[in-house]
Amino acid sequence: MKTKRKMSFAFYVSGKASRLLKLIEKKSLLLKDTIFVINDNAPHHQLRALLSEKEIRYKEIGYKKLGLVKQEKNVYISELLLKMLKAYTVDYCFCLGSRVLTGTILKEYKHRIINFHPSVLPLFQGEKSIDQALEAGSLLMGNTAHFIDKSIDSGPIIMQSIIHRKQYETYDTVLDLQIPMIEQIYYWLINKRLIVDNNVVFVKNADYLPIVFYPAIEQIKK
Repeated sequence: MKTKRKMSFAFYVSGKASRLLKLIEKKSLLLKDTIFVINDNAPHHQLRALLSEKEIRYKEIGYKKLGLVKQEKNVYISELLLKMLKAYTVDYCFCLGSRVLTGTILKEYKHRIINFHPSVLPLFQGEKSIDQALEAGSLLMGNTAHFIDKSIDSGPIIMQSIIHRKQYETYDTVLDLQIPMIEQIYYWLINKRLIVDNNVVFVKNADYLPIVFYPAIEQIKK
């Protein structure tokens, strides 16, 4: 009798990798199925040590040392990530990195690379989206998890988190909401509940009914 292969995952991170560090800190179940992490903000000694403890492969990229600029960085990370995803037979990649993925990876891993963008898409696409929302005086802020496609922040949306502007204190107020989103999507994926049909994402047996008003609807006395 054949043993069922476990689903496997990878991370692409940049910057301080704070969301991945917080997943490690809370001992997320996702980590037991994580095969490797690529970080293009090298070096990150804390992350290296923590992943080593968990026996998760770790690859650091230093673009400056490689002599890469602008679009070259996008091509390099895209090709390296695809090579590693295929080498380790990874099913899905969570993307928390700053570079724009391009080329063959978008075809070979279509609907398998999930980006976490800190805005309620389709509003405030691209860089500095939290700053964009603040400057625009947006009532609502939040995050969008979506599959990556050839355009920036435009792929099929999986889920979103939303807060009122009044709740905002720092970037982490928004970014930390991505942590439960990552874990939730991981759970949906391993249980095969996430479906993409005609470029629209649907989660089987998920609750799509809640409606929220800002400010809250009040009962009017007659």
